[in-house]
Amino acid sequence: MQGNSLFTLSSTRLPFDHFISGALVAGMGAAALGFSDYLNNRATKKDVAKKIAKYAVTGGFVGAVGIHASNLIAQKKYLNAAAFTAAGIGGLLIAEKLIKLESK
Repeated sequence: MQGNSLFTLSSTRLPFDHFISGALVAGMGAAALGFSDYLNNRATKKDVAKKIAKYAVTGGFVGAVGIHASNLIAQKKYLNAAAFTAAGIGGLLIAEKLIKLESK
């Protein structure tokens, strides 16, 4: 493996793998709900795209943080789990600030 292992996809399920999994699950859910809203004239294409992006990013953070932190707890690395969870919460707060769902 080359480079920073935090952002490398592998068969050993690293944190970035969990991010991709969470992003896919949340993005698919947001797409299904958004498509329904679009068909019923409750949302524009732009609104739906923003919802998908926001939910995919936040779902990715939740997946990565939750699974990796639980793995660290299983390894009795409690301080690492707490630090990783705090970093994940920070990522969620940043995503919330950067991706606004309200239309102006």
